Amino acid sequence: MLYLGGLFFKKGDHPDNFFKGGGRIPWWAASISIFATMFSAITYMSIPAKVYATDWTYYPIQFMMLFILYPVVKYYLPFFRRLNVTTAYAYLQCRFNYALRCMASLLFMAFMIARMALILFLPALALSAVADIDISLCILLMAVITIIYCTLGGIEAVIWADVIQGIILVGGAILAAIYLIWQTPGGFQGFVDIGMNDRKFVLFDWSLDYRSATFWVVILGGLANNLISYTSDQTIIQRYMTTKDERSAARSIVVNGVICVVVSIVFYLIGTGLYTFFKTHPEAGFTSLDRPDAIFPFYVVTQLPAGVAGLLIAALFAATMSTISSNINSISTSFTIDIYQHIRPTRLSSKHILRVARWASFVSGIAGLLIALLMAQLKIQSLLDYFNIILGLLSGCIGGLFVMGIFFPTIGSKSATIGFVAGMLIVFYLHFYTQVSFLIFGFVSIAASVSVALLFSILFKERPNHQNLTWESLQNKSK
Repeated sequence: MLYLGGLFFKKGDHPDNFFKGGGRIPWWAASISIFATMFSAITYMSIPAKVYATDWTYYPIQFMMLFILYPVVKYYLPFFRRLNVTTAYAYLQCRFNYALRCMASLLFMAFMIARMALILFLPALALSAVADIDISLCILLMAVITIIYCTLGGIEAVIWADVIQGIILVGGAILAAIYLIWQTPGGFQGFVDIGMNDRKFVLFDWSLDYRSATFWVVILGGLANNLISYTSDQTIIQRYMTTKDERSAARSIVVNGVICVVVSIVFYLIGTGLYTFFKTHPEAGFTSLDRPDAIFPFYVVTQLPAGVAGLLIAALFAATMSTISSNINSISTSFTIDIYQHIRPTRLSSKHILRVARWASFVSGIAGLLIALLMAQLKIQSLLDYFNIILGLLSGCIGGLFVMGIFFPTIGSKSATIGFVAGMLIVFYLHFYTQVSFLIFGFVSIAASVSVALLFSILFKERPNHQNLTWESLQNKSK
């Protein structure tokens, strides 16, 4: 990882290389990078733990990704590529105003720093709970190495590191699934029989309950949450800009979707395998510990032979680093392009912009590292979890802004702002005062923010700036 940082530091003599990789990234590398970015260490632990405790009812969320690939490629990608934006939020300024761009960018950066701290802290906490590994050392190792290669090499170093880390984390997961099934009495047949008898392979809950992962909640939530990630998350959209052309970017999005759907099955198999293994090996001695999510690391450390266990721990580290590296680079890009260049509107040299971008990478990485270390020392993860939840509630409304901008030409900046605030208030109310499943918050926030914005656009009768910035105008231009 450090070698990659030094290698691409020599190429990083221009902001276009640091932020977009000069458009040199192969589509397949961008595809693996998107997958590795989305699949954090928390996911690496939480999916097996969730399946161990319940069943496969969450899997359709992953499968819903296939249904949003067409609208992302058909309706969203052309705007990001043809406007040649460096950040997703630049579109919001073109379509609405700078205030909405700035707000979305600042919320994104705050969310990424909080997320970075959690992604550093929680895997380190799980490892320290089951193995003789110091939690602060885990955090420092993962963070310092990632900060160095991100700061030096920019997006190219991040993407090629993601490729290596993605292969490691998938390879480790496949190996773990094989071991779990092999160690279950009766092998694969015993694994299937125990799972079927104990209803561990249930995919759909057909009840109408809105408080749990029922079929319709999972479908609506999966569609909305995947759409939000792939249309308004800078860590993902930045990859769209690193390939040589729009067709390559589209290919990377589609292949990534297929990878996510297929690889997720491996982690669901691990979860069921953990259940069948510990049910048939009560002497293995797993208890809930202080964290249920520690079951997979516990199995790795206590049941796998040396070498194999080391590979799985390396995979956990890789899953952590691939996500925080993308967070660091996307924060740097958003700060430099969305905030700093607006504060300093005078023409800046390439060297100046690069210097700001590298300092932003370093500072954001250190901020995430310090918060993670603070959480480890003071055990205040609940406070940051709370902060992370609050910011997470806003992501759907940011996604709603892009829906408004691209598909509804009558919505102007005033209507969009009111719609954003209304959608935010509604999901906050649902979170704090109802028992509605969090899975559906993204769908509700998009639907509410767009509906309110449409209503106010009729009242205000604005004349929004939508020349070549909505799907309708783009179609007319093409004709």
